[in-house]
Amino acid sequence: MIVAVNESGGSIKTTTVSALAAAAAEAGLQTLALEADSQRDLSHIMGCDDPDADENIATLWDVVDGIATLDEAVIPARRGEGGPAIPNLWLIPGSRNLKDLDEKLIGTMMRELWLRKMMPLLRGRFDVIFIDCPGDLKLTTKGALLAGDEVMACVKSQEKEARALTELELTLAAINEAFGELGISLQVDWVVIGEAVSDKSQGKVYEDAESQLREAYGDLVVRPSVRRSTKVAEAYSAQMPLLLWAPNSEPAKEYRAVAAAMGLTKPAAVFTP
Repeated sequence: MIVAVNESGGSIKTTTVSALAAAAAEAGLQTLALEADSQRDLSHIMGCDDPDADENIATLWDVVDGIATLDEAVIPARRGEGGPAIPNLWLIPGSRNLKDLDEKLIGTMMRELWLRKMMPLLRGRFDVIFIDCPGDLKLTTKGALLAGDEVMACVKSQEKEARALTELELTLAAINEAFGELGISLQVDWVVIGEAVSDKSQGKVYEDAESQLREAYGDLVVRPSVRRSTKVAEAYSAQMPLLLWAPNSEPAKEYRAVAAAMGLTKPAAVFTP
């Protein structure tokens, strides 16, 4: 179970989750993308434009609210709104109400474990699960981190992204200290760089930022970086993961390479859900 996170908003988390999930599904793995972000961009990309307005589906908020169980909220990801289901790819839609999660869980014992308590309903059903977090390190993100197994930091080649990673590491250390007795020991497992520059003429400052990330995090930084492309925006408008909208584009090829480097396209037997 891989948690995509960065304190900085707009750090290509959702693009990366949708692309890597599509790559895993393409390889034949039963893949789930769980959206914990109130912006609902992942749901949009996977063919569910406004989950809150559809009375026929349950969102993650409905699960928190006790209206549905986590496994009941699973729906097929689709090629665009109302389009055909994407083989092997599933979604738990987000909700705009998730922005109120902190208030909702006030007074709840060990409220940071809100998602961890529910995850047994999904473990074993899927080969790989992604959790797409909001661009902050508040309760929603902390709950996702405590529910997951691996932490994937998604960044652009900019200095502020590297600084956000420092804040993430401090948060992980605090979580480990608070919940170590539960066997929690979190660390940054993967760093994926997106919207990278493709040549030096596009700006030395971006190249330097990427070099600093690779120097600081070494082999945790997955190769290759994924270059900036208009295909990403086009795929979002089409409500499809990049790998389905523009399968032969350079960023799609790079995301497939990232998925392979992370072991996401190997046989299901390599996973321990």
